[in-house]
Order: sequence, then structure tokens, then C-alpha cells
Amino acid sequence: MKKLILAFAILLATTAQTFAGPIITLSVEFGHRDASGLCIERGLCKITIGVSRNMTATINDNTGNLELTIIKSVSQNSVYQAQFINGIFEVPVAYSLPADVCAKLGVDRFTVKSGKYKVVETKTQYTIVFIK
Repeated sequence: MKKLILAFAILLATTAQTFAGPIITLSVEFGHRDASGLCIERGLCKITIGVSRNMTATINDNTGNLELTIIKSVSQNSVYQAQFINGIFEVPVAYSLPADVCAKLGVDRFTVKSGKYKVVETKTQYTIVFIK
């Protein structure tokens, strides 16, 4: 019986891992571009490949959705509170991921559609799933 439970646990762990593509770190500038090119208000203004581990992204292999995980940071707390109001992240203007980010994620292209996205908050992080 113990062998069966161990085998199931290993299968579950490896199966969960197969649903995610490459995980990359990102740097996100929040807001959306106005007519003059400035980032204002809410949304996604600029996403680049980052070096810190505060934000990671992956494409879910089953759904094709972009999953963004943000580790809570005291220094960024006011930014997150302004962007994630009442558990919602609003993207007023569609945002296409840059080619280098898409390449690292293993997709040809990905556009975050305008809309409202649920923010799942835990003690240590925020998670947002952008539907393909």
C-alpha cells in the first residue's frame, strides 16, 4: 500500500509539472500608454525579461493561458494596491507581449486582452491568469 501511495504522489507531482511551459522572470511596468507615450493609470504598459524573482510567468500547456505570479514586496505594496483593486486587475487596453518574452515562454505570440482579471492573493503572492 505504501508503494502505491508513493507512486501516486510521484505521478501527481510529475503530472502537475507537465502542464506548465518554461517559467521566466519578468519586470512589469503597470499602466497603459496614453497618446504621449506615458504609462498612466491601470493595466500593462511594458513587460520585459527580468532578473529578479519577484515576478514569474508561464504558459499553461493545457489551456494556453498566461499565468503571472507576483511575490509580494513591501517596496511595491502601494503599486499592487493601486493596480489590484477588490481582487481585480483591469487591463483597459490590450497588450501584446514582446517577441523576446514570447520566445522565452515558447509561444509565437500572446496578447493580453482588455478586460478584468481575477487576482488570487495569498499571504506571499498574487496570481493572475490571462486567458488566451
